[in-house]
Amino acid sequence: MTATDTVSGGVPDGFVVVDLADDFVRLVGPLYVKLEADGPRVGLLLEPRHGNPLGIAHGGCLMTLADMVLGFGCGFATRTAGVHPTITLNCDFVRGARVGTWVDGKAVITRRTANFIFARCDLVSAGEVALSASGVFKVGAPPRAPG
Repeated sequence: MTATDTVSGGVPDGFVVVDLADDFVRLVGPLYVKLEADGPRVGLLLEPRHGNPLGIAHGGCLMTLADMVLGFGCGFATRTAGVHPTITLNCDFVRGARVGTWVDGKAVITRRTANFIFARCDLVSAGEVALSASGVFKVGAPPRAPG
């Protein structure tokens, strides 16, 4: 069984719920994580509330998941649990992910500098890439919010 296969109940074996101190991500989740040798795989069971009128995941939901996949990958790469703020996030919608299916992804770190991590991921649902994303993330102290 691969990480993107669904099982009874919808969540693949080996994934556990992640309790994050992020109210927005809690609204989207629950997110699940499975730690693999080369990094964490992060997933979401698509519920009706995640969908648009076509019965597929809303683009904003998938973009949020991709941002979290990449952020978890940055944390694994830096061996820190701290936040890695998103500097840029580019997403290409490849195929619709149907409500009721499992979707997950894993970050691939493409470059790391003293201040930034460059990463990419594919979100896969029902064996197909639904979204392909890449981004740049801040390493170290996060920038301060205005005001």
